[in-house]
Amino acid sequence: MNLTDSPSPSWFADLQLAFGLREGRTAMIRNKHEGPLVVQKALYPEGPELCQILIVHPPGGIAGGDELRVSCDLDVGARVQLTTPGATKWYESFGSHSKQFITLNLAAESICEWLPQENIIFNRCLVDVVTEVNVESGAIFVGWDFYSLGRHVKHAPLLHGQLKQKTKILIDGIPIFTERTLFDPDRLMDGPGILDGYSNYGTMFIVGLDQNPALIEDLRKIAEGEMHCALTWMDGVLIARWVGADIEAGRDIFTGIWARLRPVYFLRPAVNPRIWNT
Repeated sequence: MNLTDSPSPSWFADLQLAFGLREGRTAMIRNKHEGPLVVQKALYPEGPELCQILIVHPPGGIAGGDELRVSCDLDVGARVQLTTPGATKWYESFGSHSKQFITLNLAAESICEWLPQENIIFNRCLVDVVTEVNVESGAIFVGWDFYSLGRHVKHAPLLHGQLKQKTKILIDGIPIFTERTLFDPDRLMDGPGILDGYSNYGTMFIVGLDQNPALIEDLRKIAEGEMHCALTWMDGVLIARWVGADIEAGRDIFTGIWARLRPVYFLRPAVNPRIWNT
């Protein structure tokens, strides 16, 4: 088969969600979808104040030419946690780029936890990921993304392909943080300041907290002994970065940071979604 010939037609999927606070309960007030990207129902494992959402992509993977869009609007005071039931697999693209666009809009006093499971980038994959987070003053955003470049369990490293990411964070409509990254194994990818020979990495963003040097030092202690993890405070955004050989190690560090922060911004302990254990 010619590598530029896709073996199957591409999918377009669009998921539009909105949440509002109704008598102390965060309700899902919009759940509109087109194509294979769905939310089955709102869950409340921690009580009515927090709505937990599992974003499901029934095909099980993203192929060349597929385009996925997710938008989520939180009204004043809404509290929402979004995650996925498993890893997102990005298959060989056969010449056509796979695309994902995530847009999260947080009104004042809302809380959004964006906690998806990892992305697995297959060899010869062409991936474009764009994430935009719009936060009003008084809102809190906590989110992460993990990427595994290649299928290491199958001894199938990422030898060819490309992963492009753009992340943009705005506070009260003002761009605070914009980052573009390009991972291309045909170019330099293993050097210091890039992945340093590792193939797993993660980035975590926390927006809306007041700068607290003592708290940041506490968070750094969570990653103590992990030489490939760092925290940075930048213009109202706390950023944690990790690279390593074992993605579970990165997840443990970020989950530890989340567990330390949640009593600060939500006044309750962190509870891992049950779906993570299945």
